Amino acid sequence: MDDRTSTLGRAFTEKPYNTVTMKYTILILICLFSISVSAQTIAEEILQQNRNMEQAYNDGNLVEIANYYTKEAVIVGPGTEVIGNKAIVAYWKSLEGKNVKWELENVEITTYRDVVIQRGISHLHYYYEDTIVQSDVRFTLVWIQENNQWKISIDHYSPL
Repeated sequence: MDDRTSTLGRAFTEKPYNTVTMKYTILILICLFSISVSAQTIAEEILQQNRNMEQAYNDGNLVEIANYYTKEAVIVGPGTEVIGNKAIVAYWKSLEGKNVKWELENVEITTYRDVVIQRGISHLHYYYEDTIVQSDVRFTLVWIQENNQWKISIDHYSPL
């Protein structure tokens, strides 16, 4: 055993250094684990919200999709700016009877304490003049907590 190893070994065996060091090390590991688990749980919640929105669209319950947006939410895209929940209800309602299928493809979810940024690709199938068309867009969603539930505050999209 060289001097470096024996010094390191003494660092974890001598008191009070051993007790204090171990307590701080365990505390730091618990905090890091808790942050990681929390971010993973939030990402799972966001992905579940995506599945719920897809299901509502696929079942023809388009107005229900507006419930996944905050009261003051904004949808922004080329030539589109929809502000507030009432306008978002009208936005989704305009697709009633035209809906076919919706798939949301997650690219990335990044959690910043009480704000979540999600990037992805939306594949929306709907009827346009008796023909099924597919709209593929890249989206960025800003999710925040409203009434203890993750909801979309900003929905930005652009064609692929």
